[in-house]
Amino acid sequence: MTPGAGTIAIEAIKVGERHRRDLGDIEGLAASIAEVGLLQPIALTFDGYLIAGERRLRAAQVLGWRAIPYTLIPLNLDQIVRGEFAENAVRKDFTLSEAVAIKRALEPLERARAKERMLAGKPSENFSEGGNALDKIAAVVGKHRTTIAKAEAVVDAAEAEPERFGKLKDDMDRTGLVNGPYKRLQVAIKSDAIKREPPPLPGNGPYRVVVADPPWPYEKRQEDPSHRGVYPYPSMSISDICVLDVRSIAHDDSILWLWTTNHHMREAFAVLDAWGFQQKTILTWVKDKMGMGDWLRGQTEHALMAVRGNPVVTLTNQTTALHASVRAHSQKPEEFYVLVESLCPAPRYCELFSRQQRERWDGHGDEVAGATA
Repeated sequence: MTPGAGTIAIEAIKVGERHRRDLGDIEGLAASIAEVGLLQPIALTFDGYLIAGERRLRAAQVLGWRAIPYTLIPLNLDQIVRGEFAENAVRKDFTLSEAVAIKRALEPLERARAKERMLAGKPSENFSEGGNALDKIAAVVGKHRTTIAKAEAVVDAAEAEPERFGKLKDDMDRTGLVNGPYKRLQVAIKSDAIKREPPPLPGNGPYRVVVADPPWPYEKRQEDPSHRGVYPYPSMSISDICVLDVRSIAHDDSILWLWTTNHHMREAFAVLDAWGFQQKTILTWVKDKMGMGDWLRGQTEHALMAVRGNPVVTLTNQTTALHASVRAHSQKPEEFYVLVESLCPAPRYCELFSRQQRERWDGHGDEVAGATA
């Protein structure tokens, strides 16, 4: 084949046994190619084996094409399988997706060679268990076998759900690093599994995510004859808040959001200790209006994010600042609940001292109609 890139007759391409069985909507892809053209050529080896782009190849056949654009991966698969290659003559700058494609193309060839050796009564390498064959491929593409395995998981996900995971594959190839995209993929998989769990019974748990907005005590305000700044609900003492049995309704791997004010920040950490959670970070609600205060007028409120066990978070662009408007007294902004649901996967959520009911949330408080007090 001509080095570099160009077009090749489709009938000259060697496809062989492919790793991928379900090719998806080929008719739809063909229609897209007919409208906007082939945006990405297929990839071939020196000896004409298809490395990447079987869906594009099949779509081209549906369109009646006799030739298709290609780019060249400078390898000869038959020679590699026979061990007839010089490592210093092989390119090492393959992208991780290319490394995965090469591994997939070599698999059926290596298995066929192993079968031939077995029938001939010679020791065979067990490809499925890694063995020397996968090490050979790792040497060819210049990547560690563990790196290839992680990269293949990312490629599999991108092929199955391109809109959701395509960026992970692009990031992997752009940076040449697999651990970050692979970790984000694993978090997404765990998040999906959590969301599919049977929801906990209302009031019983165990909940993977708990939000608590306890009525912190403000004795000074209650004793003020002017009643300036007195809260329109009964408060609880710190000791009463600490003895609440939150442990019994929280999952072993759970996240707690504990709302507190600037005044009660120290006591909030004591509550976390009493409830068995470890503080990780603090979300600050920056309000559009200022409130009361003895030293500074209050315009912020805080939610301590704490964990127990090893919960899952789907972190993207969520930050420690939440800018939202003030609602009814002590009522938290809707933006907070959107943030929690985007960051903390759960089949259902729990809110203690809730002020209203919302979908997928179990509200517990004396102000919520039908909620468990």
